Amino acid sequence: MIKYNGMKSEAASGNVGQLPAGPYVAKVLKVEIEGDAPDQRLVLKMDVAEGYYLDFFMNKFKAQSAKGGTYTVTFKGVYKLRIPNERNRSALYPESDIRKFNDMIYRFEKSNPGFHWDGDEQKLKGLQIGINMQEDQYNGNQFTRIGRLEIADDVRNGIVKAMKPRERKGDAWEVPQPEQVQIDPKTGFTAVEIPEELPF
Repeated sequence: MIKYNGMKSEAASGNVGQLPAGPYVAKVLKVEIEGDAPDQRLVLKMDVAEGYYLDFFMNKFKAQSAKGGTYTVTFKGVYKLRIPNERNRSALYPESDIRKFNDMIYRFEKSNPGFHWDGDEQKLKGLQIGINMQEDQYNGNQFTRIGRLEIADDVRNGIVKAMKPRERKGDAWEVPQPEQVQIDPKTGFTAVEIPEELPF
């Protein structure tokens, strides 16, 4: 075969696919705090630490960055968790926030013998944790996302099962049919039942 100018091994689109749904052992690469007090989120940037998909997110990021283009390349191995704060009066589910955060601490401690949470989020960097990739979709795009944190040894021992695909009722607010619409006699406005889960 005749060699052509620029011949090299390179994915045509820079896309190395999606990390298949299921559990993996991961390592925390970076820890950030997002937002302003009292409404803040803990942001964990992680990558697969063992097995066939080792360094999957970093390899994907490098491949897409090398391809160039006009779009912004983002690192996909991200898990965000709202930080409980009793001063955040706007929090919709404060008890749930506390439960999820405490569960995260428990799973990190179980995954890393000798580690005990002291409130310093930067000490999570370098630790191992299990991640469970969940199938999801938005605006017609299919993808996987970190759906839940797991105990690393439970992943290694095959105890953790893949999560069910996330189901969305739609990518837009569902508008009631005319026969379902009720007018509030006091305000004169249409009474619409707001779904519990927001579509974004």
